[in-house]
Amino acid sequence: MRARALRRALVSVLAVSAVTVLVPATATPAAAAGPAECRSARGGTLTTIYPGQRLEPGSRLVDKVSTTELVMQPDGNLVLYALGPPGGYRLPLWSSGTYGNPGAYATMQEDGNFVIYKQGGGAQTGGGIWHTATYGTSTAFTPKASLLEGEFVVEGRGSSAATQMWSTGSRERQNQLCSGFATAVEGWWTGAWAQSATVWLVLQKDNNLVMYRKSDGKAIWNSGTYGGGSRVTLQMAYKDQGDLTLTQGDANGTVRWRTRTGGNPDAWALLQDDGNFVVYKKTGGPGKGGALWNTGTYDKV
Repeated sequence: MRARALRRALVSVLAVSAVTVLVPATATPAAAAGPAECRSARGGTLTTIYPGQRLEPGSRLVDKVSTTELVMQPDGNLVLYALGPPGGYRLPLWSSGTYGNPGAYATMQEDGNFVIYKQGGGAQTGGGIWHTATYGTSTAFTPKASLLEGEFVVEGRGSSAATQMWSTGSRERQNQLCSGFATAVEGWWTGAWAQSATVWLVLQKDNNLVMYRKSDGKAIWNSGTYGGGSRVTLQMAYKDQGDLTLTQGDANGTVRWRTRTGGNPDAWALLQDDGNFVVYKKTGGPGKGGALWNTGTYDKV
């Protein structure tokens, strides 16, 4: 399948324009230490917008740990990118879809709503073209919008849980998945992603698990699971004994894709710096052997 087809749900709404500010330097992800890494959070640097503050055209929020940035583009589109090598390709993870509005800006309002306004627009004059619908009078949160761990989150004043918080749903995960841990059953929801030194692995909102090359953004592997009525979860559930699956969130828990590595308790999966995504036996790993399955992408980066 061509890369264009693989990425249709991720990038079809994006009209990406150049931003004439420097991209922050990125750090090479730390080498994998083994399955215990599945227990830890990815971490990041919290960057926040408070009520009254704005993202003007060309400005951005940056998380150097998760190597992501949220950019208010001059064309009016608000886009969340995962950053590759300094000055290189940027992978779009989410977009407001508001391109075609040059001069638009974004702001966090005191009423808890995060809004994109046309040039010259505002809370008193109108001109809003996109918002998070988190407005209200609740005091459960202090209104703010933050970028952390590759996810942009708005905490508002909505009257219900659904309208008090909004998110791009794009949190970065560790480059390992493990079986036998409490968190393993939770897995990755659609929108989640991970990275190694050479590739990104994204569980897209269209349910397709896709690997992108950092050097140029080309899709080099996918699970072929796009579409379907329910979103999927990537997991190594304890009951599956080492089988990595994409499971649909329906009443039957339908498995859309699997590595067929069951029967290997405590197996674990690793997104490697060589571009390969590998399922290893419990005692296996890079330099140790014990590979049970892989994407075969080690020579495509």
